[in-house]
Amino acid sequence: MCGFCGVIGPAERAGVDDVEAMGRTLRHRGPDDSGHWRQGFRTEGRDFEVGFSHTRLSILDLSPAGHQPMSTGDGELTISYNGEIYNFRALRAELEERGVGFRSDCDTEVLLQAYRTWGTDAFDKLNGMFGFAIWDAPRRRLVLARDRMGIKPVYYRWKDGVLSFGSELRALGVHRAFRPEIDRGSLGLLLRHMYVPGPRTIYRDTWRLMPGELLVWQDGEISRETWWQATPEGEAPGPGGDFRSRADELEALLGDAVEKRMIADVPLGAFVSGGVDSSLVVALMRSRARSPVRTFSIGFEDPRWNEAPYARAVAEHLATDHTELTVTTAEARGAARELPVIYDEPFADSSAIPTLLLSRLTREHVTVALSGDGGDELFGGYWQYEKLAKLRPWLRLPGPLRRAAAALAPALPVQSLRNAAGHLRSADAAELASRLVSPVDDAVLADACGEEAGRPNPEYFRAFREARVPDEIQRAMAADARVYLPDDILTKVDRASMSIALEVRVPILDHRVVRLALATPLSLHWHGGRTKSLLREVLYRHVPEALIDRPKHGFGIPIGDLLARELAEWRERFLAPERLREEGHLDPEGVERLLAASRRRGGEDGYVARLWTLLCFQRWFAHHHRGESLD
Repeated sequence: MCGFCGVIGPAERAGVDDVEAMGRTLRHRGPDDSGHWRQGFRTEGRDFEVGFSHTRLSILDLSPAGHQPMSTGDGELTISYNGEIYNFRALRAELEERGVGFRSDCDTEVLLQAYRTWGTDAFDKLNGMFGFAIWDAPRRRLVLARDRMGIKPVYYRWKDGVLSFGSELRALGVHRAFRPEIDRGSLGLLLRHMYVPGPRTIYRDTWRLMPGELLVWQDGEISRETWWQATPEGEAPGPGGDFRSRADELEALLGDAVEKRMIADVPLGAFVSGGVDSSLVVALMRSRARSPVRTFSIGFEDPRWNEAPYARAVAEHLATDHTELTVTTAEARGAARELPVIYDEPFADSSAIPTLLLSRLTREHVTVALSGDGGDELFGGYWQYEKLAKLRPWLRLPGPLRRAAAALAPALPVQSLRNAAGHLRSADAAELASRLVSPVDDAVLADACGEEAGRPNPEYFRAFREARVPDEIQRAMAADARVYLPDDILTKVDRASMSIALEVRVPILDHRVVRLALATPLSLHWHGGRTKSLLREVLYRHVPEALIDRPKHGFGIPIGDLLARELAEWRERFLAPERLREEGHLDPEGVERLLAASRRRGGEDGYVARLWTLLCFQRWFAHHHRGESLD
């Protein structure tokens, strides 16, 4: 696990001299080693330059043989790579049968030789998480690629013929050609979702590769293509089948995914919260480990959001070597203050606070940790899927009747009824699913930060409508796996963990498990009237149901209670009308109307969530663009 960055472009303006400085911004991702590489070349009658920088967190083959950027012996191929290929030993054996020789025992060289042998078709052979750049000198071609589910990030900027790229936005910001212009549409999406969905970023002319995408630079031009889809052409859920047989298949696949992710030359452990997903990952680790698994959890002083006892009970049952930390309110507040520094793009999911604290605790003991992320999206665990199932019959009513019911929503006496009736203005299931994910009105967002900001996220609609599954609930699950999972959940975990060089592996997102989940009919996901019933069935073979069966509680904290004083102080400082007018990104009166609408629609929780999102952007901007202290 590492950080990588680079640049390619015409020699007179590529700015390859900046690559070393770009790499230094990623030192937190790889403190064990660093390296830089550059090369000039000529194509289409013009001189170009390409350069890579790399920071290394040593996980496999800790020797200098794993140094990056890494080139083939003849210098024809060079790679800078962030990630892990879990099946690299099998791929190596296949390549050795073809006569390929190796100088190291690391997955980086296997990836490089796989590309040499199969080209970009090699990517479909990889089981892992990754973002990387490969310079193919004979073809005068640069290839950027991102893993199937977007576990590892790849950002890029394409402007005036210069392509810069890296694991984090901060690396791109060091390049001489970078101009940090806030994209108003992206700001609106941030206020809508609490994160910026891909392929956009908060900046103009700056993007991220989507999951399963690659980008090719050749002869001064770039092109993008999708190399993997979760629901490919011709695949769709089959008949319901036998629930127990499907659970058996899941246990075998997920167990193998867990075992592959336990390979490391450094200490390894796992996050455990006491919920279904993390408990299942730990249970499968325990069934395959020769010694007790190391597990980590955090708790809070306030019993309302302290799940540590549940995690402890699971750890005791599985006889893990468990470490637990009770976080004080002061420590949680301190972590909240640091978020704009750690997240180099504005990010407002408040569960980043406990994720950061858990990562820091874990890194004191191990270098690699497994997590249970992905279970809710792939196996139907979120509340909005159940809500969508209840509301979708109403979509069959004539449009005028639905719109009339939606118009009556403000007059209804109960907030939940008002919200439900308001959703009936949706034109179809895709729009209804989108409204459930983000209840902010388009017009209110446009009022706060401009007309462009009032547009919904087209990538969510595209993912929903292109998902090759017949059921609307599973289309919503596929859309969340394509958008919400990589851009919120996985971004949160990547930045929090890599800020202190902890590698987090995600076995539920093994592509074989993903395909199984999306090819399973909803009747099996919700077998017996319970969500995530397949995951539960496998888990209860290892852990008593009584330890797990309780109302779902997300890995978050009530930000309003935690930061009551800070929210008031930060609002006065960072949302002051004169400040907003000076910066020009947000309209002061529009911000007030946005907050008022959030309070009406979502009560105090809705107001706090929107205020927190506004403050996350403003504090991020103050730190990264005004150089202000956040104390």
